[in-house]
Amino acid sequence: MNNTQAQFIELLSKSIRSEVTIKKYDDVNWQEILGIAKSHKVEGIIYSVLKKSGLSSEIENESLEELKKIVFNTGVVQIRSINNLETIFECFNNENIPVIVLKGLVVRDFYPQPEQRSMCDVDILIHKEDLERTKELLFGMGYMLDEHEASHHIKLFHRIYPVIEVHWHIVKRDGFNGNIEEFETNIWVNTINVNVEKTQVLSLGYEDLVLHLCMHMASHLASSGFGLRQLGDLVLLVENKGEIINWNIFISNAKKYGFERFSKIIFNVCNKLFDMDIPKEIAYEIDQDKYIDLFINEIVESGVHGKKDMVNSFGNQLAFNFEDKDNNATVGAIKRFLKFIFPPIENMSDKYSYAKKVKLLIPIGWIHHLFNGIFSSDYKAKDKLKFVSSGVGVSVKKNKLLEWLEL
Repeated sequence: MNNTQAQFIELLSKSIRSEVTIKKYDDVNWQEILGIAKSHKVEGIIYSVLKKSGLSSEIENESLEELKKIVFNTGVVQIRSINNLETIFECFNNENIPVIVLKGLVVRDFYPQPEQRSMCDVDILIHKEDLERTKELLFGMGYMLDEHEASHHIKLFHRIYPVIEVHWHIVKRDGFNGNIEEFETNIWVNTINVNVEKTQVLSLGYEDLVLHLCMHMASHLASSGFGLRQLGDLVLLVENKGEIINWNIFISNAKKYGFERFSKIIFNVCNKLFDMDIPKEIAYEIDQDKYIDLFINEIVESGVHGKKDMVNSFGNQLAFNFEDKDNNATVGAIKRFLKFIFPPIENMSDKYSYAKKVKLLIPIGWIHHLFNGIFSSDYKAKDKLKFVSSGVGVSVKKNKLLEWLEL
């Protein structure tokens, strides 16, 4: 990390704990600090400490005023969302549909200013047999279903209420080992009660919540990436509830479900970046230190959902082989790169139906697909060229990192 990134980590570390005394680094680009905060969606989290420590004087007045607006808007939106969620969860309770709230909706209460721990959407877990009743309930409240399909959740939008992701699986199945079905069965037994405003709902037990945060980071790392806010969530959960968490149960489950090494390394990263104490039960000496620095750089560069950079985002997707593990990272990345450029015709949209009907037209379909990508307005031309030239290299590096993490 450079000094600007180190300064940002220092600022975020103190902000999540509401500590004001901050180490100040030399040669820091404070405009870049704001850019990093924006990419990780933590502007509101760092603002209060920026102001109290006097470091806000390092920021240009125009940028500082813009930051104040973001902080104000974040607070208003999040407070309104929580109030609306109270109404929604009351409806779930009235219909006797058990709901487990996940991730941000639980850990936000550990932040000094919970309304500044922003949430783009709200994640809930239901029993799969309650899916149709859940959809009917939310449709009745004016929600509309997102057309994008996923293997483990659906997403619903509302013109006023927050976006909701309804999960019937705790993580997506593709690519991970371990008996996740057993984990999903057990978490319903281990739930605890929490409140969203005055409405009672279920949360994962703390051992399961820590493991789920690690699973969620692993899942996002494999598909795109994850950012510093997710680490902040874990740090605050460990520091607020660590004394009542049975760490032997946590690490035993992490091993059983295939996330032991990843979880231990994540705890080491939190120690290195945020000076978080690691429970003695899961103390772990890292081998190959070069990968720790690579991993930290990946997290810092990723942004909140791993989509800060188009080239890295697509390169990451090429790195993780959901079908089988690669014996050779380079060969595997090249194969998936070619498959990305020239996908199986049966996986392409109806726009290319002519090639599906007449196999001789498949090359024409691929050329059509390639030109659509080249001239698409979704990404800048320079990003597309950079992906073509360096996408495989990014993928190979990420593939080796995933192998080191045993994902």
